[in-house]
Amino acid sequence: MSSYRGKVLNGYGELIGWGVDLDNAGAVVEVTPVGPAGEPAPEGWIIPGLIDIHCHGGGGASFPDAAGVEEVHTAIAAHRTLGTTAMLASLVSMIDPLPQIELLVPFCERGELLGIHLEGPYVSLAHVGAQNPAAVRDPDLNELRTWLEAGKGWIKTMTIAPELPRAREAAQLLLDYGAIPSWGHTNATMLQTRESTAATWHYAQQIHYPRVPQTATHLFNGMPLMAHREPGPVRELVQTARRGEAVVELIGDGAHVNLDLVGDVVNYVQSAGEGLGIVLITDAMAAAGLSDGFYELGGLPVVVKAGVATLAEGNSIAGGTSRLVEQLQRTVDAGALTLSQGVRAAVAAPAKALGLSAETPGVSVEFTVGELANLLVLNDSLEVQAVVREGQAVS
Repeated sequence: MSSYRGKVLNGYGELIGWGVDLDNAGAVVEVTPVGPAGEPAPEGWIIPGLIDIHCHGGGGASFPDAAGVEEVHTAIAAHRTLGTTAMLASLVSMIDPLPQIELLVPFCERGELLGIHLEGPYVSLAHVGAQNPAAVRDPDLNELRTWLEAGKGWIKTMTIAPELPRAREAAQLLLDYGAIPSWGHTNATMLQTRESTAATWHYAQQIHYPRVPQTATHLFNGMPLMAHREPGPVRELVQTARRGEAVVELIGDGAHVNLDLVGDVVNYVQSAGEGLGIVLITDAMAAAGLSDGFYELGGLPVVVKAGVATLAEGNSIAGGTSRLVEQLQRTVDAGALTLSQGVRAAVAAPAKALGLSAETPGVSVEFTVGELANLLVLNDSLEVQAVVREGQAVS
């Protein structure tokens, strides 16, 4: 029996108790009820394991560059030890992603990964960011079908620029295979974005797609700046998310997006409907959890200075170096988000985006009696004290 004491939040950021008891197998026995009015609450917090749906690596290894299973294990562990108990493995624009897809599928089948995110290669050269320009191309449906078949159902999301030829057909093909488009790395206008998101939403209704049919890849980054005469994709993606027709990614590390703006967007999107249209992601690369230095992302050299990763040539920002719990710490410390808002965006929202349930390894949106626990124990400074995944303590 293991007992954890602290203010308990579920994946929606709701206070549900003052402690969690697990049996010897790691299943939830009881959530200690909140005490009577006037009784001091316990110190610290207990929150569900965090879910990262856009992550390229960490601990010195990256999924696009991994040559074997040990590097994949290293990248997963860099995030799991700080409480990310479920994650997608993100690739980048590649000439041939098949070897990496085939490397990652067994990790998905074993429940070590939620699936695979293809970030490109069907993106805009105008906002290529840290993607390899030599790999960028227009959508090819036969090529995409080959990747989806090789992914055996584990390709869950794919970043596509909506303005490209056949982008909507590629989005429909993804939906047919149970995956979803993630609009990003784009030079689209507001109207082009509106037409593509609307077409995808309508197609999803026609085929009775069971969950939200689209996301947006790291809002603000890899797309035109929002302007008063041509708002570009940003305004349209935010509104689509607020209506519940998409889920928008946001990197809350303070380097990719100003933390006050992070707070503004989260508050706005969470205030409508279910409030699950905004998700915090890391976009982490190999340097996550390590010090400044020289790294690699998709074969391109990257330099990290003061925790910010940029391409060695061109100075384009090249992924993140944070873990999700570090984003909770930064946004809460800055007063941009409450812990409840951050948890909602890092647990319930990504679970909705991918259609995850309590049966999914690494996922606990609610602490349900009899189910294996996925949780973090935090002190009042939001520093990690313990991590439990599938009922087992993570060292």
